[in-house]
Amino acid sequence: MNYATYIENCIIQIDFIYRTFREHYRFKAEPMYEQKQTRISTQSLVNLLESEDEKVRTRARKSLVTIGKQAVPNLLPVLENSKIYKARWEAAKALNEIGDLKSIPTLVKALEDPESDVAWLAAKTLEKFRKAAWPQLLHALVDRGSKSVSLQHGAHHILRKQKVEGYNDLLDILRTSLESGAVPESISPAAYNILERMKTK
Repeated sequence: MNYATYIENCIIQIDFIYRTFREHYRFKAEPMYEQKQTRISTQSLVNLLESEDEKVRTRARKSLVTIGKQAVPNLLPVLENSKIYKARWEAAKALNEIGDLKSIPTLVKALEDPESDVAWLAAKTLEKFRKAAWPQLLHALVDRGSKSVSLQHGAHHILRKQKVEGYNDLLDILRTSLESGAVPESISPAAYNILERMKTK
């Protein structure tokens, strides 16, 4: 083998090693669902949200977001029932990114999560749903709005910038009732009045 042939073979080998290395790490960085779509079930990914490894949780969440609305039924029990705070947070984050209206009832309950950042994520998601989230949210305020401070705070965040023709007068009253220092007993009637008006529109 002459010197030129030797150099050419070396270049080919180096190029092969580089391409293999690049492909390996591209694969490692892809969401789990895209890597093993036929082998990893949605529930298996949801179970990984309880992992102690943050990277595993993050990859599982991103894969569930890739699956989309089909993953929502599996995510809702985690947000509502998991005793692991980080799993609830990951579920809330995934639901925020998926944006399925079917998650509204569970997100309203999550406004009272003992961990404030889980409750905050629930509020941010419900805020995006705007009027579609009102029935569940307002019913919760009628039932327990005067007693639950976390529900009051979440509802105030959700409604603070909303303006809807035909409701702005009642929204102003409810927002005032939800502010710190207001009389809590005024929350339920204010929420009830909006629900009643919704029946006529």
